[in-house]
Formats: sequence, structure tokens, C-alpha cells
Amino acid sequence: MSPPAPSGADRPATPVRERRSPVPDDVFPTRVLASWTGRFEGLAAGITLRGEGSGEAPADFGLTTAPSAWALHVRLERLAAQLGFPGVAVARQVHGAAIVCLEATAEGGVRVPGEADGLLTSDPGLLLVVTAADCVPVYLLDPASGGLGLLHAGWRGVGAGVLAAGLRAMRARFGSPAERLLLHLGPAICGACYEVGPEVVEALGGRGGAPAGHADLRAVLADRAAGLGVRPDRTSRSAWCTRCAADQFHSHRGTGEDAGRMAAFVGWRSRPVRAASS
Repeated sequence: MSPPAPSGADRPATPVRERRSPVPDDVFPTRVLASWTGRFEGLAAGITLRGEGSGEAPADFGLTTAPSAWALHVRLERLAAQLGFPGVAVARQVHGAAIVCLEATAEGGVRVPGEADGLLTSDPGLLLVVTAADCVPVYLLDPASGGLGLLHAGWRGVGAGVLAAGLRAMRARFGSPAERLLLHLGPAICGACYEVGPEVVEALGGRGGAPAGHADLRAVLADRAAGLGVRPDRTSRSAWCTRCAADQFHSHRGTGEDAGRMAAFVGWRSRPVRAASS
């Protein structure tokens, strides 16, 4: 009898450290997922930092934490323009597993497509955004179809099955089998910093991916991704912890209720004429 295949935890996701993108003072500082953007022409993928976006107050992209709805609208428009997109979408995140599939519109602008914790598109010109301050932004890419997904995964969302829902939606929308996908787990709180109670470990299926009393959401997600058919050699995870690097990232655990939110983003500025290599 053949030995059982190792789990995702036994085959850890490839660690990467998103690269800071040099920018002038009038735009938002970001860290970009260079392992993707350098490989796929026309792709933008990364996350904003907590710095002084556009010379104003620290860059906060939270729907409930930004100074006002107008300030958030302006920031999203500026971020989209900085990255070369006419349109940007961000949902009202509720720590669930709802996924919304979107198409680009001729008018562009800022869209808030209701309550959801996952966004999908394959259209050029539409920037997908999820906001986070310790939760995991999960990036999905099917190089063959061009389908993109971006999920917001806190412990409640992980427990609710947001990853499985996102993978099902990628297959239904773009015909993307899990084994064809690239998956990246972005900057988030690390297992050493994330102290949790038993209710969190229970919500994570009894596996915290870290020593007792802690949870490593990215380890749990990598393990679940492998169980759902995503190839471990096509899965990567950020080496950044939002609390350890609180000088760069917003962190709810580090700052408390006053923490702002980063904008994790992904989108096609333009799609290559030929399908991208897998």
C-alpha cells in the first residue's frame, strides 16, 4: 500500500517577501507580488502599506474605519489610477463565504457590490480590492483562462469555508480546476503573534497550524488548499507578519480598534493576446 500523500502543512507553501514598490510622494506606497507581476504581463497584484498615502492621513481603506465615505471613495479612485485601472471594486466584508463575480464596466469608477468576502473577474480594467489588518488576503490566478480571485480570510471566514467557496466559484465562472490555479497567501498576522481562544481553534477544525493557544491562518489555509486540490508547488505565502511589521502594515492586534485597513489588490491592466503560460 502506498503511503498517504503529505498534507499541506507537511509541504509548506513557498515563502515570498513582497517587494516594496518605489513611488513618488503623491501616491500610495505598496508591496507588490513580484513573482506574479514579473511573470504575467499586464497583471497588478500587491497590497498597500500604512504610510502617508497621497500626503494625507495614513492610508486607511476600511469601509468602516476610513475618515468618511467620501475620503474612502477618493482613496480608491487614486489607488486605481496609480495602478492604471479605470475601475475598482471592494465589497462590504462580513467574515463569511459569499463570492461575487464581476465584469468591467465602460464607466469605471468605484463599485461596492454588496456584502461578500470574495471577488472574481477576468476582465481587464477592473481592480479587485479586499481590505485587511491581520486577516489573510488570498490571491487566486488561473493562467490559462485569466480568471482572478481575491478573498478576505479571517478566522471566521476560514471557518465558514471562504477558500472552498472561492475555488468552486473559480471553476464555475472560468472553468478553472484547483490544480491549475496559482494561490498566494498575503501579509497577515503570524502564528506566533496570533493568540486565540478555543472557539477559534474549533472554528478552524481543531487545527490552529501553530502552538497551543495560537493560530497560523496561512498554514491552515495552505493545508486546506492542498486538500481541495491546489498543488503545493503552486502555493506561496508572504513572509510578512502585519503585527511584527506594524511600522509598515495596519494591525488590529497591534493597534486595537483604531487600526486602519490595507487594500490588497489584483487585476489585469490588460490581458495578453495569447493565454498566459501555466
